[in-house]
Amino acid sequence: MSEEDVRGGLRDAVAEEPPLDFDPDALVAAARQQVRRRRALMAAGAATVAVAVAAVALPVALGRQSTQVEAGQAPTTTIGSTTTTPTPSRIQWPTKDFQPAQWPTDKLRTRGVDMAAHLREVLPAVLPNASEIEVTEFGGEATGQYYEGQTNVNGTVNFTVDGVRYSIVVQAWVPGGANDLVDTACSEGSCQKIGEQDGGVLMAVDQDLGGFVADGKISSVYHLRHDGGAVEVAAYNYELAGGPKVTTATIPVSVEQLRSLATDPELGL
Repeated sequence: MSEEDVRGGLRDAVAEEPPLDFDPDALVAAARQQVRRRRALMAAGAATVAVAVAAVALPVALGRQSTQVEAGQAPTTTIGSTTTTPTPSRIQWPTKDFQPAQWPTDKLRTRGVDMAAHLREVLPAVLPNASEIEVTEFGGEATGQYYEGQTNVNGTVNFTVDGVRYSIVVQAWVPGGANDLVDTACSEGSCQKIGEQDGGVLMAVDQDLGGFVADGKISSVYHLRHDGGAVEVAAYNYELAGGPKVTTATIPVSVEQLRSLATDPELGL
C-alpha cells in the first residue's frame, strides 16, 4: 500500500468528523511538495485527494520529458528539411555526493519557528504591495508536525494583493536531503538556470497546473546551495487555504522577489 493510499483511507475514515485543527489544503500542499516537488496540484479541497494521486502518476504514465535548460539556450532551427534542436545543458547540482544531514526533530522545529518569525519580519519589505500577510507554522507532512529522519521543512504564506488572496510556499532541505531536486523539479515545468549566488545555483521553474486546479500556475525560484542544502520559494496565482480556488492571469510576485527570499541566509537548514 502506498503513502497516498494510506492518506486517502485516513481521509475517508474521518470524513464525518468535526473540522480539523489545521488547514487540509495547506497539509495537502506540503505533502505534494515532498512527493514529486509537493506541487499542490490537489489543492482544490478535501474531495480532490483522488486527483492528487493522479497528479503524481500522470507525468510517469505520459512519459513526460524533462525540460531542464540553461539560460540563453538557442532555439530549434530548421536546415532544409531537417529540424535540429540543441541538446539542453543540464543544471549541474549538487557538485559532489552529499549524504543527508541528520537533524533531530527539535532542531528542525526550532529552525521552523525561526524562519516563520523571520518571514513575518521581512515580507512587508519584500512584498510592499501585499497586505493581510499570514505566515503559518512550519512543519513536515502537516503544519507543526515533525518526524525522525525528516530532511525538509515547509511553511505557507497567505497574503492579499488588490483584494485577491494568494499563497507562497517556502521549503528548505538539509544538506544532502534533495540530491535529485533538479530532476524532480524540472520534470514538472519549464526549468531554467538564472544565475548563481553565494556559491550556489539559482533555478527558476514555471508550472501550469492544467486541469488539476483550473488555470492554476506556480512560479518558483530555487537556491541550490553550495553545502548541498536547498531552498525553494514558490508563488501561486491563488490561495492554497479555503474552498474553491480563485485564480488570476498572473502571479503578483516577481522572480526577483522570489530570488530575494530563496537566497536569504536566514531561510534554510
